[in-house]
Amino acid sequence: MEKRESKKVRVLIGEDSRFVSRLINDVLEKDSSIQVVGVAGDGQEILKKVVDLKPDCVTLDLEMPRMNGLETLRYIMSEWPTPVVILSACDEKAAMKALTCLEYGAVDFIAKTGKGNLFPAEELLWKVKMASTVHVQKVRFAPPHYSLNVKRPQMKPEALESVAIIGASTGGPQALMDVIPKLPADMPVGIVVVQHMPPDFTQYLAERLDKRSKLDVKEAGNGDIVLPGRVLVAPGGNHIFFEEKGGRLFVTLLPRNDAQKTACPSLDFAMASLAPILRNKMLGVILTGMGRDGLSGSSVLRKFGGRVIAQDPATCIVSGMPGVVIKEGLANIVAPLEEISEAIIQEVKRIGAETEVYGN
Repeated sequence: MEKRESKKVRVLIGEDSRFVSRLINDVLEKDSSIQVVGVAGDGQEILKKVVDLKPDCVTLDLEMPRMNGLETLRYIMSEWPTPVVILSACDEKAAMKALTCLEYGAVDFIAKTGKGNLFPAEELLWKVKMASTVHVQKVRFAPPHYSLNVKRPQMKPEALESVAIIGASTGGPQALMDVIPKLPADMPVGIVVVQHMPPDFTQYLAERLDKRSKLDVKEAGNGDIVLPGRVLVAPGGNHIFFEEKGGRLFVTLLPRNDAQKTACPSLDFAMASLAPILRNKMLGVILTGMGRDGLSGSSVLRKFGGRVIAQDPATCIVSGMPGVVIKEGLANIVAPLEEISEAIIQEVKRIGAETEVYGN
């Protein structure tokens, strides 16, 4: 019997630099499962080719003539929803644009590095393949709604009842923009966010979340204290650990081992560091993302008496991370994205009530 050839991932390259578009094309075409169906050098041309070629995925540069990448993305996701992977520079302006693109429906982004706008070829390949499998209705453009940014004075460290650690990867920035702004100002817990992102981008993510939330949000630094009413975002390129001194939780950052392929920051590492300290006062939240980061961490957390909330895979852009936690029976609660914030609030109340009753 003749072997049936699998369908190739059809990719449209949106890039105004001929040099960079050739680099992208060469990387993609070396993979037998990918077919480059077109190259477009400006936003209007990209829109036309999206309509004519109906690609499975679009790689999109942010800086282009006639119509920039952000405006092009808005049109694509509003009118012809198609999975998009953004190629972004690493400076502050580009990073903020890349995060906006994720809110507007891009599946993921890749940070260009080095001279000549180079980029990690292996990352490009797997992100394009992953994006092509995403159901576009989960990422199509929908203007987000944010709560009023009314801050409150942070509570004293002694009032820290528990810690919620929230982990995410692909689709995480979009999910976090839904979850964090809904949390009330009087949360008696510290919150730690572990989002798989390159260095520097986590700083801009923290700033963006801070502007839209009632809680204070900042990128974590060495020596930071976990406080009620504060959200600490683990910095990209560093693992985040915790140490208890005098009844307070302090942050320690450690650089990644480049020889290892684990995500950095790693949710597993962070959860395993917190669980023995907080025990039944710890809450883990696993949001959308590719891979298995958070699985072993959730197992450790449960062994110490903590609880786990997992995002319903049906509402995830990529269901890998919460999916494996649910499959292994480690999730106490499974909730759609729009209900995650309320689930966190209720679990925090439960932890507080148990602390009062049992005094632990």
